[in-house]
Amino acid sequence: MEEDFPSLPEECWELIFNFLLHPRHTHHFESLSLVCKQFFSITNKLRTTLRISNLTIPAIPRIYSRFLNLKRIDLSHFNGLLDGLLLGIAQSGLDIESLDISNQKTIPVHDLMVFGSAMQNLRVLLCSKIKLLPDEHLVVIGKAFPNLEELDISYPTNVLGYHNFVEIEGEVTDSGFLALVQRLPRLCKVNLSGITFVTDKSLLALATGCMMLREIVICDCDFITRSGIAQALSQNPNLCSISANWIGMPSIRSDLIHWFDSLQNLTSLVLYDSNISDEVLNSVANSCLSLKKLVLSRCSNFSLSGILLLLYKNLPIEWFCLEAAEFLTDESVKELSEFLPMVKFINLSNCSNLTCSSLFILARNCPALTDIYMKNVNLKNEHYTTDFVNNQLMSLDLSENKNLCNEGLGKIASSFPNLELLKLNHCGGITEEGLGEVLSVCTKIRHLELNFCTGIKNIVMKFQLSAMEVLRLRRLVIEDSTLAMVGRRCPSLIHLDLLGCSKVTAEGVMEVVRNCRGLREINIWDCCEIGVSIVPLMVFSRPSLREIVQTNSLLSANLKNFFLSHGCVVYDDGSLWDLKGFSENSL
Repeated sequence: MEEDFPSLPEECWELIFNFLLHPRHTHHFESLSLVCKQFFSITNKLRTTLRISNLTIPAIPRIYSRFLNLKRIDLSHFNGLLDGLLLGIAQSGLDIESLDISNQKTIPVHDLMVFGSAMQNLRVLLCSKIKLLPDEHLVVIGKAFPNLEELDISYPTNVLGYHNFVEIEGEVTDSGFLALVQRLPRLCKVNLSGITFVTDKSLLALATGCMMLREIVICDCDFITRSGIAQALSQNPNLCSISANWIGMPSIRSDLIHWFDSLQNLTSLVLYDSNISDEVLNSVANSCLSLKKLVLSRCSNFSLSGILLLLYKNLPIEWFCLEAAEFLTDESVKELSEFLPMVKFINLSNCSNLTCSSLFILARNCPALTDIYMKNVNLKNEHYTTDFVNNQLMSLDLSENKNLCNEGLGKIASSFPNLELLKLNHCGGITEEGLGEVLSVCTKIRHLELNFCTGIKNIVMKFQLSAMEVLRLRRLVIEDSTLAMVGRRCPSLIHLDLLGCSKVTAEGVMEVVRNCRGLREINIWDCCEIGVSIVPLMVFSRPSLREIVQTNSLLSANLKNFFLSHGCVVYDDGSLWDLKGFSENSL
């Protein structure tokens, strides 16, 4: 390689690697780094994100010295003590801009102060679902990171409760949040969701004290009211995104009119489980906003007319969600599609009147569309023909459509041959014949979910599926022949979920382990035909494995540490694994 391209500068290789590799697939840098010393050096420079887990700890000093351009560190999957870890990062010489310490028991305040003094350019701090987050810790955050621009302190998991409406000790309250806001004038994005005891007072202080505020998320905040939102947001005309739920807006009021009129920069409006009305939607439309994202999920008391007027005034919408809008029909979807020329993502899940016709109407009339979510609608065996092919659609979620059958699925697959992500969870009417047709047409599928598809007894893959990386087959009654097929046809597989597949054995699992050289995560929890003896076989047969959720057996701490020393974390309980996907940024 070096002899063929002696004069090609590293900058050119960096451009090539970034062009070839999907931004979410940084794990492929590992393979490139093995080609030659030059590629090893280049890929080290290109990695900017690191997810630290218990697996990473033994190699931490080497990681910091190897990846000198790290900007984002994710500790949300680390379940040890943060104290020494934060100090190590502070002393590493790295210039970290984003830190995620979500899901921790508490925040080590002393170490956080040291970290803040060393990382002057930290702009993003994510600390969601912290078990103990009192007001005092918010004060420390404000002192440690005065230049913070994004903060997530959502859903602290303290034991919540009321005693004569008195705030429980240890909770975040207005007092702590006010002290925090006073120290963070540069805040642009804040997530306060799930913080029970903050009130309208905190929201007003945020709006008036942080004039650079652009985005705010306030879901499940019990003491923040509609009037408080209107008052606070009218004080900050720069706001461009708001997400909230349980907002009652059944009729228009002067405060709401003033709210929408004052938010001329609003581009994203996200409302969940709220009571709105056509009058409110008309007010939004008449405010001449340039909305790019509109989400009205599980909302009530509005109609198609209100939505049509809003879309007529907001053609730039790129992200559109009307989940559980009971008034939607195939005919109304056709009307909506005429006002969505730039939409890229649509979610019409739980709209029970929609059929396959709506799916094809959207795909035909919305040329920019790449993602469609139509879970739990009314996809069934209909006599329709499709005379078009949409090569743009990349992601399709049709989960929980119990009436979807092989014929309908075949027509869908033939219309969307370039699908990369397909979810068919809980689609009991699909059998291996229908799935085989999909896999014969959609050969670029990267992510496939078939969890709880009771009609699938086997999976036939007639062609090589070289792009397949994520395969989830929970509770299927497949046998070893299917796993042998997966091993032969899916050489790039990274993540395999076999939870509850009661008929597969160790022999079938080892077929996948031996043939899928990049396999990183596998779940065999509750596979009753597989014994614990398979774990060492997997670890030593496939060095790429990083996480295993093993069968219903317990391993000793010494044995777990032994596997950890060989680069693999082994879990005893399937419920402990998040299963959101492969560990993109873990090492």
